[in-house]
Amino acid sequence: MTKTLHVIDPFFIAELGDTFELDADGTTYSLNKHEEFYKAGDAKTNEVQSSFSSTFTISKDYAELLVKDGYLEEDGEKENKKFVNIFDEIDHLIQDYNNQLENVYTEDAPRCVQVEKETVLNNLITMLTHLKNLKK
Repeated sequence: MTKTLHVIDPFFIAELGDTFELDADGTTYSLNKHEEFYKAGDAKTNEVQSSFSSTFTISKDYAELLVKDGYLEEDGEKENKKFVNIFDEIDHLIQDYNNQLENVYTEDAPRCVQVEKETVLNNLITMLTHLKNLKK
């Protein structure tokens, strides 16, 4: 795991874009928040100030679970993600759904479930074929 983890799906007090840093002991990650608020109109100073500070700490094991579940992302992970051409992915899905369609009636399931699966697969293939045909 890297020293920095970025929030990509908000949870508890962690908001999108917040950053967890690995503590010096290497066993926990901490998110430090500090916000200051100002409001004009105080009779004496013509300004009212308040601030809020908090530290949210999670264990390294819990951080790994949050990365696995898609709440946190390791530093630099965006750069390491492989580019996927959407039309190649559509071709892959169409092939996969056609393979499933060929075997839909060989599965040990009630007939109504088999018919429903056939309908869903045919609809997915139709939709993906339409999207594929939008390629210019």
